[in-house]
Amino acid sequence: MYEGNAEEIIREYDRYVAKHVSEPFPIVLTRGEGVYLTDIEGKRYLDFWAGIATVNVGHGNPMVQEAVRKQMDELVHCASMSYYTLPAIDLAKKLCEVAPVQPCKALFLTSGSEATDVMTKVARRGSGKHKIITLFGAYHGRTTGAHSIAGPTATYHKSPALGPYAAGAIQVPAPYCYRCVLGLVYPECGLQCAKMIEAFIEHGTQGDVAAFFAEPISGVGGIVTPPQDYFKEVKKILDRHGILLALDEVQTGLGRTGKLWGSETFEVRPDIVTLAKALGNGYPIAAVLAAPNLTDALKPGDHYSTWGANPVMCAAASATLDYITENRLWENADRIGQLILRGLRELEEHYGLIGDVRGRGLMIGVEIVKDKKSKEPGPEECAALRRSCADKGLIVGTGGWYRNVIRVQPPLVIKEEHVDEGLKAFEEALKVVDSSR
Repeated sequence: MYEGNAEEIIREYDRYVAKHVSEPFPIVLTRGEGVYLTDIEGKRYLDFWAGIATVNVGHGNPMVQEAVRKQMDELVHCASMSYYTLPAIDLAKKLCEVAPVQPCKALFLTSGSEATDVMTKVARRGSGKHKIITLFGAYHGRTTGAHSIAGPTATYHKSPALGPYAAGAIQVPAPYCYRCVLGLVYPECGLQCAKMIEAFIEHGTQGDVAAFFAEPISGVGGIVTPPQDYFKEVKKILDRHGILLALDEVQTGLGRTGKLWGSETFEVRPDIVTLAKALGNGYPIAAVLAAPNLTDALKPGDHYSTWGANPVMCAAASATLDYITENRLWENADRIGQLILRGLRELEEHYGLIGDVRGRGLMIGVEIVKDKKSKEPGPEECAALRRSCADKGLIVGTGGWYRNVIRVQPPLVIKEEHVDEGLKAFEEALKVVDSSR
């Protein structure tokens, strides 16, 4: 076990570990418990980001940890896609019973990025068509396939140096009402961003569209939250053209939006769903849920994952799902989320840094601007606010098209007293950054 201060550990990390995404936040974390994290120097932080919307049932959840310990004593690995295992069938049955896709089968994988790749294979095999429609600013993972169908954001650009990217993706305007690229205002816009998808299909695709793929609420894109009727309008268009609706529920799924599924939040039924992050509560597992006629269209050799359906990961996911459903954590997410939204919107009225507060349940975004009137993005102020929050003992995330959105996505086991603690720290951080401008 390492000893020493954070600066020494960070220097050693920089020497031996490749930082392939971005500079890590300068905290050396050593422990997580419930809704709190502790660093190497003993400082405790209230975690309002949950490992990027991952530890939905809290850090070190006893029910999940016990399931993992028990399974580790029985069977850790056997290349589960080559054998039948009990944890895989147990998890698949539980997921399929509550899935928004009915009937369905589950394919188990190792990450959200891999799930995106498999989603495209399922959609293309099942439909016999090839193009995938995604949204401006979409993020669906970092494998080359996932990178190819997504749109660039400030956080995850699409560098020419990494190209050429795979063909077959079409991006359409996102339902980003605060920064509508069409210059319209909801509801007077009549959901034009949704309706124009039909024009893309009819005039820009030769009819060869397999699926429309989107997050119910865009996570990395900045918690872009569509109008309530957006997905219902999109689904009407897709149904007219025989196109599958595939939803990325990696961040929205399993209770985060105030319902068990993000699709349920927006009252729409998808044909395919991808899961990861919260499914394992920190253990690496992902899934694709789809109708049997779609999953069974895959041919031998279309995909294989050495650690897909790993027994230990399936045991962790099964316990996580049990904990969420038995405690109906989506109800807590809805109730506590409303408290956080109310508190943040009160701060919005008093601080010029906050341009917009949005979200559903415990998936909340605070868009930071240099000026409310011009809406000029404030990425520097956003980064400073995140640092100041950490100084005050609060962990938040960042994201957005311009790196100017604070992401509030705490564990779903959060309580009212944590809301008061978090909002107090956030306002103190706001004061620090606002006074320094």
